Amino acid sequence: MSLLGGNDLKEQQKINDLELKINREKQKLDKKLTRQKILLGAFLVDALEKGSVDGLKEYTADNLLNFLTRQTDKDLMADLVKELKAIKS
Repeated sequence: MSLLGGNDLKEQQKINDLELKINREKQKLDKKLTRQKILLGAFLVDALEKGSVDGLKEYTADNLLNFLTRQTDKDLMADLVKELKAIKS
């Protein structure tokens, strides 16, 4: 073992351990945010299906496709928008 650099390995291991902990916490936060979005989406779908919020169906039908940026997402939601527009007519 060299007299120089022995502590460098220990310090590098500490850095690696801290980076691992940071990544784990980021993953936990990402999962929490994703769950919040899913629950909010489920809440809004329930409100849409029950018609419990005046104007929500119309607002969704009129604005959802403009909100989406990816064409695949727009294609995915197109049938829903058509259904909402048929209901409001």
